[in-house]
Amino acid sequence: MAAPRRPPPLRPALHALVFSALGPLLASTSHARSTNAVDRFDEAIARELPQTIVLSDGKGGGALVIESLLDVELHFPDVSGDVPGAMYRVTWQGEQAMLTRSGGHLDISVPRSGDMEVTTFDRDAEGSHQGRPDAPRGNDESAAHRASRQRRAVPRDARNGTTAASRPRAASSPVLVFWLFLHDDTLDMTREHIHAKYVAWWIADMKRILPTRRLWAIYSQQVDGLTDIAYGQASSLKDWTTAVDSYARRERLPHVRGEFEYKFMLLTGNQVAPGVSGLAWLGGDHAMASLKGRYTIVAHEYGHTLTASHEDAEVRWSSGWPCETNLKSTTSLLRANCYRYSAANERRMRSYMANEWTVPVRPDPPDTPHYMVE
Repeated sequence: MAAPRRPPPLRPALHALVFSALGPLLASTSHARSTNAVDRFDEAIARELPQTIVLSDGKGGGALVIESLLDVELHFPDVSGDVPGAMYRVTWQGEQAMLTRSGGHLDISVPRSGDMEVTTFDRDAEGSHQGRPDAPRGNDESAAHRASRQRRAVPRDARNGTTAASRPRAASSPVLVFWLFLHDDTLDMTREHIHAKYVAWWIADMKRILPTRRLWAIYSQQVDGLTDIAYGQASSLKDWTTAVDSYARRERLPHVRGEFEYKFMLLTGNQVAPGVSGLAWLGGDHAMASLKGRYTIVAHEYGHTLTASHEDAEVRWSSGWPCETNLKSTTSLLRANCYRYSAANERRMRSYMANEWTVPVRPDPPDTPHYMVE
């Protein structure tokens, strides 16, 4: 029998530190302006932001204004170790966007009315291309990324299966971890593509809503008992909750209310329950979302875990056209995505994270602690 697959230890660190020593490295290894888009980006962020570069070689590209680093930690752990990522607020071809730097890739996410346009630059390919769900990705890190990761490598604690860096630190800001487990039926999509399509815009907005929190996003694949779990039935969310809670106990994940918390989500290739694209416990820690849902599906279900409600969602007018906020339950193809929460739901989430929200009393069995919402 094959040994159980377990995610490798995490080595979290802010991307700002990744390039703290980049200047001397570039001075010694780069004597001419790079033509590769990824290398040119790395050279630009080694200097004080904002910086403007042109990513174009005749096959696609344009002007990129790198405005600021986003205080969000990304982790794409695989069999070779942790692959860290970083996010930047940018202007791409005159439009506001989010850029994700991971491995040997740049993914630029531009929200559209009913779509998310992703432009990708790879170190090992010329020019840009629209992000493809089946695009193979390797762990092609820059020398600066690799050197920085090696300096901050943290040995695994054999007693509890976690890294020392993943435990709460009294001097640091409160941490909220969005841990996304990708079901085995999504393996035809890269983790970076899923992040760029469904998560990048949302987690950037969450930093605006919860500015005092350190936000992490972790993407895990092929974890026995979690990413191969059966779903598609009415009990899917309860089954997922039981599986994750067992995993958390086994791994002894640190969890301190108000200081170090997790929100676990299973991303699936099909509907999570009959006729349902997503499920979550209201104010709970577990959710499920189908990648066949709208590009706001992750924001919708994670919003529920932070107590955002359908009732407080709204339809707004944006550029002369109606758009739906993230928690709108009845959607219409005639309306666009706002890619925002309503002001009322933002207040609910801030209140919840300030520990002001209490679980409503309901005669549920002990293993059903919160309301289930779609």
